[in-house]
Amino acid sequence: MLAALASAALAVPASAFSGAYVRGSSVSATYAAKHLLVRIACPPGTRSTPREGDFSFCTGSARFFHRGRLVASGPFSVRTYDSHIEKMLVRPSAKPLFRPGRRPTVSYVVRSHDGQGQWATNRGTFTVYNPFKR
Repeated sequence: MLAALASAALAVPASAFSGAYVRGSSVSATYAAKHLLVRIACPPGTRSTPREGDFSFCTGSARFFHRGRLVASGPFSVRTYDSHIEKMLVRPSAKPLFRPGRRPTVSYVVRSHDGQGQWATNRGTFTVYNPFKR
């Protein structure tokens, strides 16, 4: 009985990995709307191995939609406790959507995993702006 409780206490629950997510409520587009510059963060507590303090990452892919249409996507890899600006390639048919002066609302789906085989999906929305002149 005691051994079963001890092993249950050491087991990592399936919900321990909350997954990578997009930080911020607004995202910029590059010149000519070739890429979206999205800040993706990896939450604390993500572990690649059972060893405490081990070097670990969140890896996965992100997809971005406007009114149900895929407008950009790309892979990412971010270290735990970190957030990087990742360049997500905009589809050629969606480039006019991100012209200067427009501020479309984009929804995202970020699917990520840690090194222990746990997967998580996060969803949300943000506004895209293009800082370049018309």
